[in-house]
Amino acid sequence: MDNKVPTDNDPLKMQVLPKSYVTLGLTHHSPTQASLPDGVHLFKYGVLTQEQRRMLPSNPQMKAGVLVNNVLQKHMADTIWKFGPQRKLQKSTNDLKGKSVSSILKLELDEYKTFQPANEKEQAKFEKYQDEVADVVNNAFQSLEKIRSEHLYHTTCEEQISLTQDKTELLCPIVGRTDFTFQKDGYPLPSRIVELKTSWSKLGRLKKDGTRSFIVSTAPSAPSYNHLQQCAFYAAHYNFEVPVSLVYVTAKGCNVFDESNCLDLTKEYLYKHFLNMRNVFRRREKIYGLFENLPKDQMVKEIAGLVDPNWDHPWCWHGMPDEFLRQAKELWKVN
Repeated sequence: MDNKVPTDNDPLKMQVLPKSYVTLGLTHHSPTQASLPDGVHLFKYGVLTQEQRRMLPSNPQMKAGVLVNNVLQKHMADTIWKFGPQRKLQKSTNDLKGKSVSSILKLELDEYKTFQPANEKEQAKFEKYQDEVADVVNNAFQSLEKIRSEHLYHTTCEEQISLTQDKTELLCPIVGRTDFTFQKDGYPLPSRIVELKTSWSKLGRLKKDGTRSFIVSTAPSAPSYNHLQQCAFYAAHYNFEVPVSLVYVTAKGCNVFDESNCLDLTKEYLYKHFLNMRNVFRRREKIYGLFENLPKDQMVKEIAGLVDPNWDHPWCWHGMPDEFLRQAKELWKVN
């Protein structure tokens, strides 16, 4: 492990990027992109524009997860990083800190109710999660308060952190945002970073009265590997000197994983997970770089010939608009 101290350089202003990434309009890697197969990454980030990506449908569970995070962050945070002019992230003081959870939840629920589900099944989930969300918020709050209560912490949320080109062998920086960072006043490093994940009841069978049954979710007994890679990125930013907790919360309860009860969250294993994530990005950079001297359209076609679209992936292509799906199938020559 290298001992370089991270800086606050803005990764999106890096002077040198690989030619292939410039052609494709890409500026950085992110931990969530590491979970995508190469073909899916090529299509979403090399073919679709940023405006088109924003058109990709959300779903009730994603929106409900955002709601929970928003409530907890607005109640607990001293500082929240928000997008300002030119969509640049900047620190801002949280004016809602200490306001009651119930009052913030009401505001966030009002926002959640503006979501338009895509079909009958999504509508049933949308309505069910409105009933569950108060319990999920309460369980998450209790878990976070227990973690934070060890010390008097300054709490920062949504902070953009990065590993720039001088910290890895990669040609592009890795950029991500933390859910919760707890830090003692006067200390140079945070005391702990927390990644929060929510899980919601799953749709069951259609009942005789026409309503849907639901299977209530329980918190997982082991972390997801994709989530461990996210945690590894946070740890790598601080040279693996800051511990990371992974909190899973449902309406029924929660599970908190950290270095004391999960081997994968110890320094040694976080370092290994980070190397695995780095290798995904390094492979991607090398594949894209093979065709860096071609025009964009031709480059995309050549890259598509080397990577698998993974049509049977459990979630990557789910809900993709028909127009985009047709475009992807044309790229991989699927009738």
